[in-house]
Amino acid sequence: MTGGIAHEFNNFLTPIMGHAELLMMELPEGSDEQDSAKEILEASEKAMDVVKQISSLSRKNVETVYKCIPVKKMMQRALKMITSVCPPQVHLESELQVEQENILGNKTQLNQVLLNICVNAIHAIGKKEGTIHVKCEVISRETLAGFLDKELPDTWKDYIYISIKDNGCGMEKETLRQIFDPFFTTKKGGEGTGLGLALVEQIVTSHKGYVFAESQPGVGSCFHIGLPVLQAEQPEETVHVGERHEIRMVFADDNAKVLELLRRSFDKIGMQIQTCMTVEELSANLAEKEADVLVVEESIEGQSGVDFCMSIAGKYPKMLKLVSIESISREIVEAKKKGIINGYVEKPLSDRNVLESVRECQKEQGLY
Repeated sequence: MTGGIAHEFNNFLTPIMGHAELLMMELPEGSDEQDSAKEILEASEKAMDVVKQISSLSRKNVETVYKCIPVKKMMQRALKMITSVCPPQVHLESELQVEQENILGNKTQLNQVLLNICVNAIHAIGKKEGTIHVKCEVISRETLAGFLDKELPDTWKDYIYISIKDNGCGMEKETLRQIFDPFFTTKKGGEGTGLGLALVEQIVTSHKGYVFAESQPGVGSCFHIGLPVLQAEQPEETVHVGERHEIRMVFADDNAKVLELLRRSFDKIGMQIQTCMTVEELSANLAEKEADVLVVEESIEGQSGVDFCMSIAGKYPKMLKLVSIESISREIVEAKKKGIINGYVEKPLSDRNVLESVRECQKEQGLY
């Protein structure tokens, strides 16, 4: 519970700090308004320190940096951890049908997902003899869509599919309907907070994945998890951007007027840029030649720019990824914090604010 509270307060404080920093950049130097923005930032930083102290009381790691994770290695470690908490009468079986596949995510959080579900399975089995069967394999987007009975975005071609099945007491339909609701629990008072499965759903969703469950009273339950597979197999490398005239910049926006204006603006300062109006065109452009800088619109033809950046994580390790935004949202802040994107550019776009954002990213990478 402490970890969840700390996580939520971090989510509140991050945009406050972000907006305060933006105000300090935009307001006149030495003005009363800029001093007020500075006070907001300093107070937010102090509050962040308090939250860190609170989170240190929790066993949960609320760090949300995303990295390239080898799935097989992650599952093997998670199974060892689950084995250590299984009582003697509960038998853990595993079936790993993965080899070189990777996902982008936070290893600690994903371990927490698997542990929370398996601990619930142990409680469902109780004192009788029981079995927990964990299976991990790769399935196509179409197969997962069939399981979910819903259409999935075509950002990812394949998913890591994890099923966790037990032969415990099972659940009624009404209970099953509420299992991911915060604070809902079937355990006796003091035995559970009702946050375990709520946290599972939150973590899986933040990893652009899906989780659902099936259950029958007296038969048992099965939890299903789908997580997008990274097409690239190499972990991230050091990002580098060359001199200004050598930078290959690619812009993706579904507004032709915006792209034309950017093209003219950069032409005036002697820089050639590449422009794309669809995700398909952008994918083909990057496949042809890796860019130094990518600036993709927050929503291009209804598809998320953040999701696109996540789908190519590790594929173009030297490329800076920025998202053009109307305003700073929680998703953008978290995407930057997790390393999915390197930064963002606030609209209206211009050659100046784009290059300023690129320089900020370079500074953060230690390259400027």
